Amino acid sequence: MIAFLSLLLAHIIADFYWQPTKWVTDKRAKSYRSKYLYVHAGVVVILSYLFLGQWTNPLPAIILGIAHGLIDILKLQFDKKGTATWFVADQALHLITIILTAVILSSELTIELGHLKIWLQSPRTLSIAAGVLLCLSPVSFLVGTLTRPWREELEKLAPDADDNLANAGRWIGMSERILIFVFVIMTQFSAIGFLIAAKSLLRYNDKGIGTDIPAAYISKKSEYILVGTLLSYTCAIGVALAAKILYEKLNPVLNLSPIIPL
Repeated sequence: MIAFLSLLLAHIIADFYWQPTKWVTDKRAKSYRSKYLYVHAGVVVILSYLFLGQWTNPLPAIILGIAHGLIDILKLQFDKKGTATWFVADQALHLITIILTAVILSSELTIELGHLKIWLQSPRTLSIAAGVLLCLSPVSFLVGTLTRPWREELEKLAPDADDNLANAGRWIGMSERILIFVFVIMTQFSAIGFLIAAKSLLRYNDKGIGTDIPAAYISKKSEYILVGTLLSYTCAIGVALAAKILYEKLNPVLNLSPIIPL
C-alpha cells in the first residue's frame, strides 16, 4: 500500500503540477517528436524514484516512466482535441501501471479469479450496480417523459429561445442522482440536504435573454427546472433505498446466492 500511495502521489505531482502548459501544447503539436514528452517522462522517473525511496533499485521508477511516456504517446496519437473520454482513459492506464508496479514491489496482493467472481456476484455489488445504472439513462428518460408537457409549453412561449447548453441538463441530472445514490447508500442524508441547498442557489437569469422572450417564459422555466429537479431527486432516493433494502433486508430472508456457480 505504501508503494502504491507513493507512486500515485508522484504521478499526481508530475502530471498535474510539474507539467507546464507549454509542455502540453508542444506535446499535442509534435507528439513523440516533442522534447517535452521525454522531459515529462524523466520527471515521472525522478519523482517515482524519490517517493519510493528504494535507492538501490531504480528499475521500477525507470519502467514506470517509460510506460508513462508510451501511454502519453498513445493518447496524443488518437486524441487530437483533448476530449474527456481520452483524459479518463489516459489516467486509467496510468493508474493500472502504478497498481501493477506496486503489486510487484510489495507482493501483497493475491487475487484469484474465483474471489473476483464472488465479489461481482454478491447481492450488494449487484444491487448497487443495478441502482447506479437505473439512476443514469432510465431515470433521465422517465423525468424527460414526465416533464415533456411543460417543456412543450415553454417551446410554444419562446420557440426561438436558445438558453440551454446541449445535453447539459441531462448530465447535471445524472451527476446529481449518482451523488444522491451514494449519499443514501452511505446513510449520509445530511449531505443530500447540502446538495439541495446548493441547487437552490440556481436562479434563472433573465438579464442575458433577449427582449423578445416573454416574462412568463422566465417564471415557467424556473418552475420547470424545480419540477424536474424534485422528480430526479425523488427517483434517485427511491432507487437507492430499494437497493439498500434488497441487499440488507431481503437478502437474508430470500437467502440469495451467486447466480453463476463457481
